[in-house]
Amino acid sequence: MIQYILWAVSFISLWITLVWLNVLVMEPKPRATLARLPHVTIALPCYNRELGLGKTIRSLMAMHYPKNLLQFIIVDDCSTDRTLAEAKWIQKKHPEYDILVLEHSKNRGKAAAVNTALAEAKGELFACLDADTTVHPDALNLLVHHFASIDLGAVIGQVKVDAPQNLYERLQRVEYILSNFIRRLWSNMSTLFVAPGGALSVFNTEILRKVGGFAEAGLTEDLEIALRLKANGYDVQMEPRAITYTKVPQDWNALWRQRIRWYRGFVVNHAKYKKLFFDPSHGMLGMFQLPLNVLSVGLLLLTVLLVSYGSLRSLYQALYRSITIKGYFLNHLLDLPTFKEFLLSQNVQVALPIVLGTVLGFYLIYLAHRQMEERLLVNIHHVWLYFVVSPYVTTVHWVSALMQEAFGTRRKW
Repeated sequence: MIQYILWAVSFISLWITLVWLNVLVMEPKPRATLARLPHVTIALPCYNRELGLGKTIRSLMAMHYPKNLLQFIIVDDCSTDRTLAEAKWIQKKHPEYDILVLEHSKNRGKAAAVNTALAEAKGELFACLDADTTVHPDALNLLVHHFASIDLGAVIGQVKVDAPQNLYERLQRVEYILSNFIRRLWSNMSTLFVAPGGALSVFNTEILRKVGGFAEAGLTEDLEIALRLKANGYDVQMEPRAITYTKVPQDWNALWRQRIRWYRGFVVNHAKYKKLFFDPSHGMLGMFQLPLNVLSVGLLLLTVLLVSYGSLRSLYQALYRSITIKGYFLNHLLDLPTFKEFLLSQNVQVALPIVLGTVLGFYLIYLAHRQMEERLLVNIHHVWLYFVVSPYVTTVHWVSALMQEAFGTRRKW
């Protein structure tokens, strides 16, 4: 039974990989450019970002974009540190920039802070940036030219991990490289369904206001707003050359909180927009991408469960024989099989799908590094560790997120 399930998973994985490779080799459509640069409002929602706000603002001021076409709106969401004072000091120090500082009387969450900025935005385009994120000087210039398309609701850039130091951050760097690559493929297929709210995603201000701004109830407002734009007939694109650098969780607890929030938000928003599933009017998004999103989660959980079961069963049998059969442990410890004997002892029906899946996984990671202009060899040991550990860690996060949703645990930002 296990081998048939693994074969099914391998077949689906191979099919998806072939679809993606076909998209990758397609010639990109020629893109028009704007006759003039638009006025852009950049919102910086802040909660206890006293230490990071200055660095983020400096990166924005270093952009190759005319000062007179920029508006910065800093919204302090009732911070308990000196974030508000830092924001007002920045405003006073840089009178050459249009900087507006707003504050909430009580903590209302990130989406509410962004909506507060949206209400005061003067720009034709509206961008969001977290106060622990920095941008490449050319990022905004590359992003805005996509808005020559009148039906474009949002455009996102490539998000990279900023100066990873410990193992948690380095493994997330591999994950972000792979995510950027997949988002580029989604963009080419017109199925991109996420607009990271803290990484300089840029929106058409009029369209964003027309669809109601950001949802303040729920989780992962960046996923929700992208799905809402798609549901209303607007496109979401990616510009991989526009790079932002963000801080990522540095320990297990921070990573746990972030992923539980992400995955619960995934469940909530896919349920909220279930009407898009298998709707031919939404093209590949409805007929392919959204069903695949849900199927992928199920396949991950099923595969990890089966592989874990098989491994634990083999371990149990080895321990049982070691206890009940005299000399079994030492004989098998010292009597190492040859490579030929090892191959002949394997169950081909089980081993072949696992090998095929491993090869496909590493090939996609190789392509991701090449397309995102990252150095694979420098990162190869972290790639291997990520590939081995990630499915199990992700499964634990998913199981916890699903249980919390099922039992109605209070959602937190």
